Amino acid sequence: MKDIIQSLSESEKNCPHHIAVQHNHEQLTYKELNQYSNILARMIQETDRPIIAYGHMSPFMIVAMIASIKAGCGYVPLDTSLPQDRLHTIIKKMNPQFLINTTDENIEQFELNVIDINTIKNNTCELTFESKIKADDIAYTIFTSGSTGEPKGVQISYKSLNDFTRWMVDLNQLGEYQQWLNQAPFSFDLSVMAIYPCLATSGTLNLVDKMMINKPKRLSEMLDEAKINVWVSTPSFMEMCLMLPQLTETKYASLKEFFFCGEIFAHRTAKMLLQRFPSAWIYNTYGPTEATVAVTSILITEDILREYNPLPVGAPRPGTSLILGHNDELIITGDCVSMGYVYDEIKTNKVFKKANNQRAYHTGDKAEQRDKQWFINGRIDFQIKLNGYRMELEEIEFQLRQIDCVKEAVVVPIYKDNKVTQIHAVVVSNRPNHIDLTEQEMTRDIKGALKEHIPEYMIPKKIHFTDKLPLTVNGKLDRKKIAEGVN
Repeated sequence: MKDIIQSLSESEKNCPHHIAVQHNHEQLTYKELNQYSNILARMIQETDRPIIAYGHMSPFMIVAMIASIKAGCGYVPLDTSLPQDRLHTIIKKMNPQFLINTTDENIEQFELNVIDINTIKNNTCELTFESKIKADDIAYTIFTSGSTGEPKGVQISYKSLNDFTRWMVDLNQLGEYQQWLNQAPFSFDLSVMAIYPCLATSGTLNLVDKMMINKPKRLSEMLDEAKINVWVSTPSFMEMCLMLPQLTETKYASLKEFFFCGEIFAHRTAKMLLQRFPSAWIYNTYGPTEATVAVTSILITEDILREYNPLPVGAPRPGTSLILGHNDELIITGDCVSMGYVYDEIKTNKVFKKANNQRAYHTGDKAEQRDKQWFINGRIDFQIKLNGYRMELEEIEFQLRQIDCVKEAVVVPIYKDNKVTQIHAVVVSNRPNHIDLTEQEMTRDIKGALKEHIPEYMIPKKIHFTDKLPLTVNGKLDRKKIAEGVN
């Protein structure tokens, strides 16, 4: 496969008027995407610092990304949902020369060169631009939450991005010119799983904004109009969408492929999705931001569902090796591993090492290998101690999800003086199946079922019931908000 920029040039030549990116009624063809990114690359070509791509689901965010790769400087995607202090922290750390503003907001407070959409559009001359990026150059830097409260900038090289894209293109069973759905904001690296494989295969990238996430009816309308073929999202987003009874193969015959990453893909969710879309290819993948989105995959089939619960995350992709370290911590090695955290040598040295003469990342995830498949068994730092007992919150959540009257569950530790004194569970019940039961009766049934599988000390002290669990802007469970509602 050609690299990303070469693929775009080929698409401009072979299908110039094919839609490359669309959001609501805003569209860019492959010719427009290539031309606008050439224009912007020319504007920023002298900088040696990453640009800031600021916005939500504007197609011009993709223009900014491609332009920065062509210019060889790379980009930092920042979503409009990020708090102002976080934006300022990231921008101060990166010290960029340019910010590409794809919104209608006035963002002069950042005090740097701001280029808006109209500046790019008003430059009407057609031009070519020879891509300057090299394999080891940083293509993008995505900021993730840090345990100290300060975000960490994960740097991914152009080679790593191309290797990941090739792997995704190989996994894709549908070929070129497909309609791809991207649920994740661009500041979340799950979006990379949709953006570059789609563009590398002359597909159309359909962007789901936060309004659609909050109003499933809007999403339903988009699915009707776009005839989506390939779906990329978090499992939590899919769980929300499965509440739409019309989300079936009968209604959406074009929807043939699903990719999930970012969090645990629950067995129950996978089973329901396969029942709704029996002809579809459904992939469970795993990987941290620090290893270029995803490093393992498995095709979910009836046989896999029958054999495994919880589900495996699969086998590693080419060029990547997985090994176990102390306390069964998963260590990822290979070219997929990030160049480290930007301007943060201490944090980089803590988790980025060398193994077998290759870059290695210590994930903090507990893992095991069985039947040539890898399984993730929670986080090392999700361990808590309660009354001297060490326990994994995710193990309790898994057992909760196996109970018939539980649809979804999150376990929250309750702290007093920085010490865990209790654990509570927040549960979405499987109503109307259990509509006749009171919450007190369901609590009794849930605790009784848990006693059959886990020790008494791991059973939540209280169980809170809710209609739905909140999601973050990235489509993951918002554990912080859930905990705030309990404490």
